[in-house]
Amino acid sequence: MMKRAIGLAWLVVFVACADDEIDPITKIDGPRVLAITSEPSTLSPDGTLELTVMTVDAEGPRVEIAASVPNGERPVDAVRLRACTPWKFIADPSRDCSGDDALPLERDASTGRISLSASALVAAFGSPPGVPATPDPWRTALAAGVELWVPIIGEVDIDGQTLVARRDIGVTETTTVRRNPRIAEIRFDGTSEALRSGQRYVLTATIDRATLDEPPAVEPTGTLEMVACNFYSTGGELAKPEVDVEDPQASLPETTANTYTAGPPGTTWMFVVATDETGGMSAVSIPLTIE
Repeated sequence: MMKRAIGLAWLVVFVACADDEIDPITKIDGPRVLAITSEPSTLSPDGTLELTVMTVDAEGPRVEIAASVPNGERPVDAVRLRACTPWKFIADPSRDCSGDDALPLERDASTGRISLSASALVAAFGSPPGVPATPDPWRTALAAGVELWVPIIGEVDIDGQTLVARRDIGVTETTTVRRNPRIAEIRFDGTSEALRSGQRYVLTATIDRATLDEPPAVEPTGTLEMVACNFYSTGGELAKPEVDVEDPQASLPETTANTYTAGPPGTTWMFVVATDETGGMSAVSIPLTIE
């Protein structure tokens, strides 16, 4: 499996069981945050990016903003995001990302979007503790070879509970282009047609090659970064929680084979989260018709 980049979202899930009946991690049987995505994938010292929280449950996707929800969509109760200082190790978000070490991120009332601004972060966190202040501390750190990551903590209130997730956003020079790996298509036995209940399918995801970057290296190599895809579903059975793109250099990069056994007839949701070596992440929700 691909070595995980530090920029992945994480969740801590506590499972209590009285017998051997344990749902796999791929089965969505209740509210869960699967990803915190950003556009673009990294933040430059003078840039801004937008953040989106992917929340789902056993009935499908949940959307963020009740005021802008189309008919039939189901909003969560609230979403709160905060950025943590990049100068401190964040082990426990409730303890380590609070007070002066946290910057609450506001939702734009006109667009409904939550943005992260490098200028606001520099104003909030400045230079590392004990280091003399400089006019541009983040560029100074990058020029010295320091890897900068900004932890983002998301809290989602949904159905009487609060879910917590984390995504670490990389800081890169303005001249460094970093993209999110776009999921082009999800294929079942090579197609995307309706599925039959109880039938087992070879499941793969294809990635838009134009959205892949070169992995970090001292000298350009011309190779493209690896991508891993995590699969989740509200029904049916997935054989593997994660598969990697077999050949990123291919004209249409595709993951190695996973398998999916379709559940009962009706509508099932599948969710796919793609992550790459440079901190990029994308996520899609796909309704499946099971016949």
